[in-house]
Amino acid sequence: MLLRKISLTSFIVVATVIAVVGGSALADKSPVNPELYGSWNLLDLEQAGMRAKLLLIIEENKVIALNTCSFGEYSVTVQTSSAAEITADEIRILESNFATKEYSPGFLQCKATIKAANAQYQLREGKLFLSVPEQEETVELTRSGSPPRAATQYKQSREQKLELAYTNRGTAYLRKGQYNEAIGEYTKALKMNPHYPIAYCNRGMAYAKNGHYEQAIADYNQALSIDPKHSTSYYNRGIAHLRLGDSKQAIEDFQGAAKLDHKGAQSYLKSKGVKW
Repeated sequence: MLLRKISLTSFIVVATVIAVVGGSALADKSPVNPELYGSWNLLDLEQAGMRAKLLLIIEENKVIALNTCSFGEYSVTVQTSSAAEITADEIRILESNFATKEYSPGFLQCKATIKAANAQYQLREGKLFLSVPEQEETVELTRSGSPPRAATQYKQSREQKLELAYTNRGTAYLRKGQYNEAIGEYTKALKMNPHYPIAYCNRGMAYAKNGHYEQAIADYNQALSIDPKHSTSYYNRGIAHLRLGDSKQAIEDFQGAAKLDHKGAQSYLKSKGVKW
């Protein structure tokens, strides 16, 4: 995929981003993950004091190869681009292009080439993996700089939807009395967002329903460390303390919930003649 020629007097880097393959019609019209867009490190090569650093820049309708060659204090940068069609899993380079730039004739020369191709891609753990179906090689690229703001918003939105879906499914299991399944779903939600007090509180309820009051209290503690005004966690923790025979701690938790206007806690304290 990458060709290079290095000598003591000249430095020529030919950066072929994608090998040539036959074109095909694009069928996948799914939305493109905006995490794909932006700059990716494709090559960072140093030999005999000479260095080449190639970035692949992906935009909505264009792919750019940006190549920087340097030797000591001397540096030259060249870029070329091609129109592209991008789907949820494929980048189609529509045309071949190249550009060459020299710092001084015969001394420091860079050449960047993009060739028409179809390349499949995957995004995993902040990395971009490119492959051409007809070739066995898969190229791993790392992010250069920060992803576009839209990518961050997309990721946050997707994670929020997932954590809500897991939480809702957990609540459905909880209402059906399938407590182990509920715990599993709430745990998935917390993996997506470990700062989600509702998921901790609800998982605590599922633990309590299974008679695991110590685990329930641990989850209520987590919920309250994130949101000290989460009245339901105070109330539920009070119930768990009652089940464990710790009425003093239970009353303190009910008082905390009552101060936050939890009606159940207020009713319980009234029945015991306890103020809050």
